[in-house]
Amino acid sequence: MTTDAARSRQRSSGDGWSLECSEDGDLSVYTLRGEFDFAVSAKLAALVPADPGAARIVVDMADVQYCDSSCLQVLLRLGRELLRAGGRFAVVTTAPVVVRPIELLGLGDLMPVHPTLEAALSSWGDA
Repeated sequence: MTTDAARSRQRSSGDGWSLECSEDGDLSVYTLRGEFDFAVSAKLAALVPADPGAARIVVDMADVQYCDSSCLQVLLRLGRELLRAGGRFAVVTTAPVVVRPIELLGLGDLMPVHPTLEAALSSWGDA
């Protein structure tokens, strides 16, 4: 998502992790980098919208080296809220540290994983 209309809205980082959010209309892309563990989960929860409404949110986790269950729980709650409100949610990554727990826990319906942003948008009929 590198259009002129896309703009960075929010950035946050800490020791070993960073999160950047950009938006383009009703589409928000959260780009996570680094290691996401229990110490980061509260900060991650504070950065995602409390009431996302019917928005479309993609979480790009291609550069995540570690993600524990507390951070996956934050993203799962976001996915549920979006689904309930008629929105869309997707995770973009091929990183086994993210893909494997989502597959093992059977969370693919709430947290569909795609290899690229284009694949996620295409799954919604947007590409």
